[in-house]
Amino acid sequence: MKKYIWITALLVIFFILLLVSFNKSAIEYTDFSKAFESNKKVQVVGTWARNLQTEYNPQTDEFSFYLQDNKGKIVKVIHKGSQPNNFTIAPQIVVQGYAKDSIFYSNQIITKCPSKYEGEMEMLNK
Repeated sequence: MKKYIWITALLVIFFILLLVSFNKSAIEYTDFSKAFESNKKVQVVGTWARNLQTEYNPQTDEFSFYLQDNKGKIVKVIHKGSQPNNFTIAPQIVVQGYAKDSIFYSNQIITKCPSKYEGEMEMLNK
């Protein structure tokens, strides 16, 4: 009987540790205002501000651009790495990183690809 109690206790501890580690690895979606308030890694969804400066520095391997979040705030993003291939045609961009001193420092850029079915859906709706 004691054997089953120990096994059950170990399983409960294992699941608690699993939940705690999963919770720590989850990165929340937010806007730039909340990103600057928090001191943790976040994800911000937005659109590329095409009319503002975009550049890649090969010496530092940094790609910088301006992103407008869903609430309209525009912030400079410095990404460690090069520009993603479909960056210029992406309708939405997700940057993952942290905000500091009015700049968002990104370690990952996720681009939403334009759907190849959007044109077909518009035709079907007519």
